[in-house]
Amino acid sequence: MKTLKLLRTFLFTMISIGMFSFIGNTQQSVNNFNIEQKNEIKKMIRNYILEYPEIIPEAVEVLRSRQNISRIKDSQNLLYNDGYSFVAGNKNGDVTLVEFYDYNCGYCKQVPDVLARLIEEDKNLKVIFKELPILAETSQFASVAAMASMKQGKFSKFHSAMMKNKRALTENLILKIATDSGIDEAQLLIDMEDPKIEENIMKTKYLVQNIGISGTPGFVIGNQIIPGFIPYEKLKAIITKERETQNM
Repeated sequence: MKTLKLLRTFLFTMISIGMFSFIGNTQQSVNNFNIEQKNEIKKMIRNYILEYPEIIPEAVEVLRSRQNISRIKDSQNLLYNDGYSFVAGNKNGDVTLVEFYDYNCGYCKQVPDVLARLIEEDKNLKVIFKELPILAETSQFASVAAMASMKQGKFSKFHSAMMKNKRALTENLILKIATDSGIDEAQLLIDMEDPKIEENIMKTKYLVQNIGISGTPGFVIGNQIIPGFIPYEKLKAIITKERETQNM
């Protein structure tokens, strides 16, 4: 029994650090074993996996978690201190939630109410909004307009109105939503010509490639990369757990 436990721990570690090739090529890992011992180890590993295949998805999950931590660590500045993404909630909050969204994304339109409730209830939550226009040409126009709206201090109203919109987006509709949100359209169009906006959107697209987000909505909380829409209760639980982890 003790041997099986040790073998399970060994296997779990090998898989979780991406070294499962040990089974097919033991030369680098077990140079101190003779041929007979190596063959016996291979046999034990194979038999154990066949008997307990559930260790593989467990280990893959550990590997994914470790990869997330590494990716997020390598992307700290673009994630949290890019200097251009809109920040809501407590700018000095102890937990930061980063949201990636597209104005043509139906699931993204369910997120604002959830975030508004969280921000209202959690005074130590920081939320960073990141434009990720990937679904249509109008997505790009909408994101450029949203980022330009920050120069008039109207991002929150514009973002909210865009997410509430149920109609198919066109450039004219986007501009109408902007003016209805109190934005000066003429100034907005001028501000949208700023090449820095397009550059910043490209930085965000580069960022999501690095951390492994391929769709919207997407979230980063602590060391977790979370794809897809998350309901209020689940998102709150993740934030609570992240806060507890930081305080351990």
